[in-house]
Amino acid sequence: MSIFVRIWFGFSLVLLIGSFFILSSLQQQIKPNIRQVVEDTLADNANMIAALVADDIANGIVQTPEFDQKMQATLSRVLDAKIWNMQKSAIHQNVYITDQHGRVIYDSTGQYTGQDFSRWNDIYLTLRGQYGVRSTRTDPRDENSSAMYVAAPVIYHNELIGVVSLGKKGQSVQPYIEAAQHQMLIKASIVVVFSLLLCGFVAWWLKRSIEKVRQYALALAANRQQQPYFYSARELNDLAHAITTMRQQLEDRAYVEHYVHTLTHELKSPLTAIHASAELLEEALPPDDQQYFARQIQQQTHRLQDLVERLLLLAKLEKTDEDFELQTVDLKSLMQNSLAQRKGIIQQRQIEVQTSFNAACLIQAEPFWLGQALANLLDNAISFTPAGKTLTIALEHSAQQLVLNIINQGPAIPDYALSHIFERYYSLPRPDTGLKSTGLGLTLVKEVLDKHQATITIENRADGVAVSIYFSA
Repeated sequence: MSIFVRIWFGFSLVLLIGSFFILSSLQQQIKPNIRQVVEDTLADNANMIAALVADDIANGIVQTPEFDQKMQATLSRVLDAKIWNMQKSAIHQNVYITDQHGRVIYDSTGQYTGQDFSRWNDIYLTLRGQYGVRSTRTDPRDENSSAMYVAAPVIYHNELIGVVSLGKKGQSVQPYIEAAQHQMLIKASIVVVFSLLLCGFVAWWLKRSIEKVRQYALALAANRQQQPYFYSARELNDLAHAITTMRQQLEDRAYVEHYVHTLTHELKSPLTAIHASAELLEEALPPDDQQYFARQIQQQTHRLQDLVERLLLLAKLEKTDEDFELQTVDLKSLMQNSLAQRKGIIQQRQIEVQTSFNAACLIQAEPFWLGQALANLLDNAISFTPAGKTLTIALEHSAQQLVLNIINQGPAIPDYALSHIFERYYSLPRPDTGLKSTGLGLTLVKEVLDKHQATITIENRADGVAVSIYFSA
């Protein structure tokens, strides 16, 4: 079961259980609340009728047919009232009146006249100066058959001469109860459905956020990834930051171990050569041999220095997570400066340099790192260009891109080496000396150009090797 389903199920279960208990409690409160309103209305009406019929009871008019006709005409009036979308067309109340002893002297239903009601709570309590009310079922097994009776004392010349009791059947208010319950159920269902959808959205958001952190953590094993950011989720941001910190610490340790092993391996050969040359120089050697071994020491020392400098540059570049701060750079000026710095070695190797630059050669770049990359490419091209041959540097500008071509007339790159040319420590022997370089120059070039979103290609041509770099215009 996915975490999304679990979170949504947990939220939904809590919501449904809470909604069930709250809705049940409210549904149970509807019926007593409506009955309380009915009781309040009956109490008002009973007291008003008691005041109106006091003279009739004192004068014995209540027991006459004329009084009954008036009451029946009143109770049978046709109504046209719409109460809360419920149509009311008739009066649903019963009236009975007792004397001061609790005997019924008038009953609107005609069933109980002459009976002794002095033991019913509504009459019993009212005759004793208390509030009298009762609820009685006509069918003890049917809750809906109950009727509520509220009594009021009849006072005439400050004497209690009788009791008026108004009755209302529960069935007359049942439609209001059911309508209220139905409306509450509909609204509660809408709220529950909306809440379930909201829970689903929250669960999906949590699942998606956790999934992003998981994917981020997995992706760190292969390469660098931009740390995700979550709005209104400080804990997830802290978790992602902790993973980044942990990755950096582990990577730093592995990085140091890797470079220590690499540096140890790469230092062995030049150090061995220096050590052997130094031992031989301690002996009496002919001047030519002494110069040869001295040059060996110089060459190997220069190789060690070049290795350390390039390793430091590559380490600094690879440990930079942030993007370069780009600025407008004139590629033409950058190439001319690099060529000027290498004028001596170019003349020494008797290489002819041909340049072709357009007027507009402006790009967005980081000057230092792009300069390092171009310097490495020039050093590489000069090393593989035999004496008397030509090194061509051209800039071609179009609406979409700017292309820098560095073409040297030298030996072709073997086919087996073309796919490894940018690998770390991979190097080919120089044609004039047979020595290999550190194998870090083109690796540094590739890293720098990747950060500039530039593309580099190296291919063999009929008369040499061409390096092409494509910058976005």
